[in-house]
Amino acid sequence: MKNKFILLSILLLLFPLTGCIGINEEFSKIRDSVIKSFGEEYHSEVQFSLGSVGMTLSSWIVDVSEEENLSSDILDDVSSIQVGVYEKIKGSNEKNISALYDIESEMQKSGWKSIIKSSSNNELAAVYIRNDNEDILNRLFIINYDGSELVLVEVEGDLQEAIAAVIKEKGIKINI
Repeated sequence: MKNKFILLSILLLLFPLTGCIGINEEFSKIRDSVIKSFGEEYHSEVQFSLGSVGMTLSSWIVDVSEEENLSSDILDDVSSIQVGVYEKIKGSNEKNISALYDIESEMQKSGWKSIIKSSSNNELAAVYIRNDNEDILNRLFIINYDGSELVLVEVEGDLQEAIAAVIKEKGIKINI
């Protein structure tokens, strides 16, 4: 009984280190801004963050499960990830371009630079990046809306290394 108590206590103390405790304040502000730009009501289906310990554990699991794998190389370079999935409760089905402009304006105020923006009918997608003080790419934010579900993802880490691993493994293929 005493051993179970000690094990449970250790697990409860280590849980916050994994980062699996919820999204941070900046992610929440971006989420609120995006939802406000859409002018609709959403229900949170999933919201979580995975910190450096959780990412390291994930990387170890991938390392054990497969031989040389691109996923493992990318996970080694990612220090945290936050994900939010929100289901639309009510509102119009069409996103207009003004929502994308509102989101763009708010993201720029927070120091994000857009690299991809797309809006078509009731779908919207955008990808933003942010560099650290030494101008190294260290954050990526993805916004995707398909008409009924809004997905937000933020990835933080040495993203230049992650991108280099993908290019090394897959090469660059551009079809125009």
